[in-house]
Amino acid sequence: MAKAGHAYPQVEPGVAALMDPRVVTVGPGRSVARALARARAAGARVVVLDGRSAVRETELARAARWGLDLRPARDVAWSGLVTLSVDATEVETRRRLLAGASLVLVRGPRGVVGVVDAERHGLPPAESSVLPRLERAGDRQSEARLWLLRVAGKTGERLGTPAYAVGGFVRDLLLGATPPDVDLVVEGDGVTFARRLAEEIGGTLLVHGSFGTASIEGGRAPAGAGRDGAALGRVDVASARREHYPAAGALPDVEPAGLAEDLRRRDFSVNALAVALAPDRFGRLLDPLGGHADVRRRRLRVLRPLAFVEDPTRIFRAARYAARLGFRPDVATQAAIRLGVTARPYPALSGQRLWREIELAAAEPRARRVFELLGKWQATRILNIEGSSRYLGQAERLARWGKGAGVAADPGELFLLALCIGRTRDVVERALDRLALTGEPRARIEAGMTAAPLARRLEARRLRPSEVDEMLAAASGTAVLAAWLRGGATARRRIQWYLARGRAVRPRLSGEDLLALGVPRGPRVGEALGMLRRHRLDGDAGSLAEERDLVKEWLTSGKEA
Repeated sequence: MAKAGHAYPQVEPGVAALMDPRVVTVGPGRSVARALARARAAGARVVVLDGRSAVRETELARAARWGLDLRPARDVAWSGLVTLSVDATEVETRRRLLAGASLVLVRGPRGVVGVVDAERHGLPPAESSVLPRLERAGDRQSEARLWLLRVAGKTGERLGTPAYAVGGFVRDLLLGATPPDVDLVVEGDGVTFARRLAEEIGGTLLVHGSFGTASIEGGRAPAGAGRDGAALGRVDVASARREHYPAAGALPDVEPAGLAEDLRRRDFSVNALAVALAPDRFGRLLDPLGGHADVRRRRLRVLRPLAFVEDPTRIFRAARYAARLGFRPDVATQAAIRLGVTARPYPALSGQRLWREIELAAAEPRARRVFELLGKWQATRILNIEGSSRYLGQAERLARWGKGAGVAADPGELFLLALCIGRTRDVVERALDRLALTGEPRARIEAGMTAAPLARRLEARRLRPSEVDEMLAAASGTAVLAAWLRGGATARRRIQWYLARGRAVRPRLSGEDLLALGVPRGPRVGEALGMLRRHRLDGDAGSLAEERDLVKEWLTSGKEA
């Protein structure tokens, strides 16, 4: 019988308290299909391939369903896993889980005897607070953002749906950057929460019902919170969810889940971070997968070996993060990218989604680097294009020049042109088919593929400005841009002159002025205007008087000057 006040020794349960003994070992070269059959025959939840790699039975089943059944099981397995002795303590095991380990192998005298699966354990305690980071900046926008987060937390508390800031917002905050937008997740009805939040902050609400998400744009902080009503930027709200991919590359089916599952279903550890917004926990960081350490190390670590097969567009996202944030994919992530590339062609992945990824990549500050990485990783194969392109640097320069000069140039089309230039017609057609480009967008790219002769003509030593204008006016806008990409310094200089100034040149005299000078109505007015424009382009007519003299001479000669 226990005695009141008596101190009893505490029993350390050890790793056995967390371990699942349902494991089976197979050779790493065994196919996915054979490893799956072995796991099911043995009733095992995890298949161990060697001392440092393993794969869940559910992951083998998913890989087999997605057409990877003949691949070696090691291609879809977790590698470099933590291994603990069967005598390890529970504290040590939990410490490994807190560092982001997904599976921990437990080794006995004769090999692996069990596994600790992080998916079977809940969220760890909040490890730190980011409130000082939220309060540190003190600028107008940051104060408005802090007000928004507090309002979101109180709104969630009133509705009984805990709210969290998540993903890129938290990642950028930890990097010391000012996140442009706010991503929120609520454990409950995200759409109802978003409606209530929109009432609090104003702005326009857009609901995406099929995914339980919504966005609010145009909200403003009230005067006194954020210094006279600063704009709040875009606020994205989602219900915490789990995802099921019916096919490789398909959009997922979703269903409600808790925050822990929502974070685990994400792409990279640096995006699997959350900050609690409830008033009594405001600012507490939740980091169940070791994302904070990866942010500090600038390490890009994928959360599942099959993550890029689930959604190949994540490869493009990885390239964007690597280029923009300086994150380096770890060894496991590089292996997962290779698997994602070789598992193509992804018939369930729409061309529209791929085109959107090209647009996002082209909009990056270091767009050239993004596409270079995609080429290095051979990810352009997903677009039916092999390798990189030597024209990427030119595309970045042209996009930058166009933005500064006020010349419209679609960055996505520029970089697609850069990837396609120099390829055979069949390769280009397959790429455009993969992107599902049709109609005018497709015609523009195809026209750009015919720009090589134009680029060569523009390199001619003696060309009057009017001749340059005539050449370029006869070409499509995309062909002109493609000629810039393909041409040398002379061609580029002439194209830039044409786009920025030349094509806008007009005669000083109007059609009415020409009629007053005796030009007959009809097509002769257009001919006279064209004549005057050519003279002005070539510097032969700088004033109204000179233009009048040219018209009189043109009328007297009876032919076009």
